[in-house]
Amino acid sequence: MVLGRRKRREADEARAKFIANREKVRSWSGRWDCPEVDWPAFEEVPSPWLVLPRERDRWLEFHAPFIERYDWLLEATPRANGVDELWALWEFGAGHGFERLTIRFRTVLDPEYLAEKLALGIEAAAFDGWQDGDAQSVYDWLCEGVGSLAGSGMVRGKHRLGFVLLEMTCAAVGRTTVITELRASLTTTSLDGRPLKPDGRD
Repeated sequence: MVLGRRKRREADEARAKFIANREKVRSWSGRWDCPEVDWPAFEEVPSPWLVLPRERDRWLEFHAPFIERYDWLLEATPRANGVDELWALWEFGAGHGFERLTIRFRTVLDPEYLAEKLALGIEAAAFDGWQDGDAQSVYDWLCEGVGSLAGSGMVRGKHRLGFVLLEMTCAAVGRTTVITELRASLTTTSLDGRPLKPDGRD
């Protein structure tokens, strides 16, 4: 009986983590100030599972606590000139731990616009340890990086804020169009590999 109660408790805790992840992803696009696109209705069940609506409660009860990897792909519909594509992929791994958020933006080459929108998208993710002023730091880094694209065709870069590691790739796909991918993950080391202190400092 004790073993059975422990297993039920562990399943309940894992289910709670899954639900917390789902609600974080569900609410993210609403927190991101990006009126240039429309987001689709949110899918309760992540990829790669396909579950009929009448089976969702049962799936949540018996399967969600025990899945090892899952993700939500959110594909927006552009509604403004100059924005051709926007999607975001939230990935989770063992123990329902967050692994990565990838944002892909295909737009006109406008460093200030791209930097502002992507910084707001990362800020809306509300990562643990995020502080006031971090969005400005992300904006400055992105604006400088995208602004250096002229003449090179592609730029890459890394930036760390506390325990959040950002990796950016921006590539020109025409005279006025760029594809920018920004990946956010969690880290316990600085960019040169040194362990971070408990407050996220080097």
